[in-house]
Amino acid sequence: MGAARPMRAGSGRRGPAPRFVPHRHMLAIAYWFGVLGTVTFAVLYGLHAWARYRAESRARLALMTAMIAAATREGLNGQASRMAFLAEQLGPIRQLRHRHRVSRLFWQYERVSPDITSVALMTPTDRVVAATAKVARHFMRVWRRNPQLQEDLQRSMRTPGVSVQRPLYDPQTRHWLVYVGYTVWRRTGGPRYMILETMDFRAFGHVFVHLPLIPGLAVGLLRGDFYIEAREPIPRDNLRDLMVRPQSGILVRTLIAYPDRRAGFFEGLVSADDQYRFGAYERVRGYPLVAFVDMPRRQELLGWWRGQVEIPLGFLLVALLFSAVAYHRIQVLTRRWEREKERQKNMLRNLAVHDPLTGLLNRMSLTALLKRAIERARRYERLVAVGFLDVNDFKLINDRHGHTVGDAVLKELAARLKGAMRSTDWVVRLGGDEFVLVMEGLQAIEDLGAVIDHVHAVITKPFVVNDIALQVQVSLGITIYPADDADADGLLRHADQAMYAAKTQRGAKWVQIYDPHRPRFGGAEGG
Repeated sequence: MGAARPMRAGSGRRGPAPRFVPHRHMLAIAYWFGVLGTVTFAVLYGLHAWARYRAESRARLALMTAMIAAATREGLNGQASRMAFLAEQLGPIRQLRHRHRVSRLFWQYERVSPDITSVALMTPTDRVVAATAKVARHFMRVWRRNPQLQEDLQRSMRTPGVSVQRPLYDPQTRHWLVYVGYTVWRRTGGPRYMILETMDFRAFGHVFVHLPLIPGLAVGLLRGDFYIEAREPIPRDNLRDLMVRPQSGILVRTLIAYPDRRAGFFEGLVSADDQYRFGAYERVRGYPLVAFVDMPRRQELLGWWRGQVEIPLGFLLVALLFSAVAYHRIQVLTRRWEREKERQKNMLRNLAVHDPLTGLLNRMSLTALLKRAIERARRYERLVAVGFLDVNDFKLINDRHGHTVGDAVLKELAARLKGAMRSTDWVVRLGGDEFVLVMEGLQAIEDLGAVIDHVHAVITKPFVVNDIALQVQVSLGITIYPADDADADGLLRHADQAMYAAKTQRGAKWVQIYDPHRPRFGGAEGG
């Protein structure tokens, strides 16, 4: 019923409209700008750290490559000096037919050179004059069975000095051997003979053993014809495939693309281990060799992550997590505060149009309520009855039993009136012991009788408050629109006059209907 829908008689709005809350939106904008700024900073920091780490990695690899190239050059120069000294020792031997004397000299030379597995003397006509006794036959067999080695040696004899041949596999010893030759020329020009040393593949790259190699790092020497001359670590599974054919990876393509570049970097797929690697290279000055160092890209990324990004990014993630928790907590508290604030506003708004004691609509909402009732009556051609109800001798109840009992009686009376009225009717408390009843949708004046009978039935029952039974009597004045064609204030005034007329009858007739043709009837304006 009407008393159960108090907001209907309010200002006419269905509820509090959603409003823009500046501080909460500004907080959200500030937070997300902070998150975006933090993420942007993390990305920029990561990119800067990557560029810096990459530059440092390039510098380290370039330095290591330069060290390998320098060590290789010094090692070959030292070997060339030893072989040149050996050639000077062969000078007094005027006839190289003295094989036993040459072999004895080679034997002594081999004893003081632990890295050398054999020494041989070969003429430009491919005739082996002498070799160390323990490998003479073996050397002849290996040399004769490798025509490419013979071609390389013939090509090396056309140039005085040291030459390094590509490694060859010896099935008897099951080792890869590297042949280093030293060509001695005649004073009149042309090659006189070549001193040929045989070294184990591992011994040739002995300089790599002393390098502080990190996991995944590979170092090595590449010949001018792109054969591997030395490598560390040595692959166990595909060593034969690695040695018997020239390389074709990114390093080879880089060397072909930049033949005049002494040092540089390469990046891409390396055929040695079929990995995407990043590395540096440097040509060995004076020799057809290229020193290189490379590492897997994932190793570089892992180093960048652990050394440059992991701790700062972890700190940023923790900071973002805490800020998200704090922001969520602030949002929850803000929404709670806004709901509480809205609840207080609604309560104040409700108190402005409702009576705090009974919860009924008050005087402030009555005028708007009557205006809307009149408009609906005109639109639907219905009657509107406005009743003014007053409790007779209510002052005596307050004086005898106190205001607490009087307030309880008023609350009970309001509840009974709401229960007796229809769902289209309204109950309003003007103040004190005065109530206004607005009954809408009446098709005829006879419909009013049933409502008045319900009201009378609930009022005549005793009011029990604190074990005190009280009998309450009321006076009711009613005016009917459109028979009383007045405005809202006029209808209320006329109902008040009719109520005073009912009071003068004192029990004979507790309801009086206002007659617009007799504005001053039955002492309507009297007490």
